[in-house]
Amino acid sequence: MRSNSKYTPAGAAKRCPICEGKFGLVRHYSWRTALCSKKCADRFRIRRECDRRWLHWFQPA
Repeated sequence: MRSNSKYTPAGAAKRCPICEGKFGLVRHYSWRTALCSKKCADRFRIRRECDRRWLHWFQPA
């Protein structure tokens, strides 16, 4: 088996997508995205809400 980090299995996240922090013992999930803390989960939800409000203006009539 390869132990090189270049060959990690697909879908195996090593770092948080919001803050690039390492995962601890507990992972928080929002929309199937693994996050390192409750703080990052709240940031992720706020970002999604802002994106949803911004994209609302561009919906076709």
